[in-house]
Amino acid sequence: MAKKVYAIKEGFDNEKNILVKDKIVDSWSECLKYVKGVKGAKYKSFASIKEAEEYLSDGENLLKKEIDEYPQNIPNFYVDGSYNSNSGKYSYGLVMIEEGVVKYIENGAAENNTGKDIRQIAGELKAAIRSLQYAAENNIKDIVLIHDYVGVCYHATGVWQRREESSKKYYNDFNSIIKENDIKVTFVKVDSHTGDLYNEMVDEFAKAAAGVTIKGETKKYLKDKKLLVKSIELKKKFLEILDNNCMENIIIDEKSRKNKSNKEDYIKTFIEFIKNDKEKAKEYILSLDNIKKNNLINYLIDNCKL
Repeated sequence: MAKKVYAIKEGFDNEKNILVKDKIVDSWSECLKYVKGVKGAKYKSFASIKEAEEYLSDGENLLKKEIDEYPQNIPNFYVDGSYNSNSGKYSYGLVMIEEGVVKYIENGAAENNTGKDIRQIAGELKAAIRSLQYAAENNIKDIVLIHDYVGVCYHATGVWQRREESSKKYYNDFNSIIKENDIKVTFVKVDSHTGDLYNEMVDEFAKAAAGVTIKGETKKYLKDKKLLVKSIELKKKFLEILDNNCMENIIIDEKSRKNKSNKEDYIKTFIEFIKNDKEKAKEYILSLDNIKKNNLINYLIDNCKL
């Protein structure tokens, strides 16, 4: 009788306390180690590795980083999640890259342990939703969502059945946001913990938010390489995962600096109108595009004194 192989779509390694995704093993005992007692585990046995690989990659065609081509001149959102087994809370991280420049970073932890049943998956899904919300808030209509958990794509597109309440909510929220805001999403799969800079980076921001120890992959990269970021505020954000010794290799992008200067110019113009002619100030606001309007609103919120 031919020996079987086992394909694990979703499981968990309790010894290492990490999520197991898209893994093929050659014995039932090893498969059992990753799926026994794991809520929502997905796995199946096959007679050949090829069949197992087809099972893991079924559904919609999913682009893969380093293999397939995808747009890199539009916002690329790297998303990831983490889980602190001591607190029972998940966390999330997202890093937005555009044309080789880090333009936005966000991370956070759950306020309670309501997502503990699905561990870091809750964070991965949260990061994807926050990426869409950021795009909607900034009038961004075309994005790339880069993830190491295929469920970010398959739960959103309906390829996987939605048995859990978390996946149902994610599907509904995801599709509601893209429909209401006319956002096009390109999904790209990146292999986890393979040295991809931005994937390692977002993993560390997610871990930092949960209070989980990080391995310092971003720090290793910055020992002899430079990283471009949009602003000094983003540069300071890296202190969550780096020490001061690495900060000199994080460089403020000149193009972004000029754009910030232009941003300050139209805000100054608006303030002058407010001081001298409120009707012209109203007309000026109407002439701005949505991104500039949002920037202006954020500026006023941050600086208004009542």
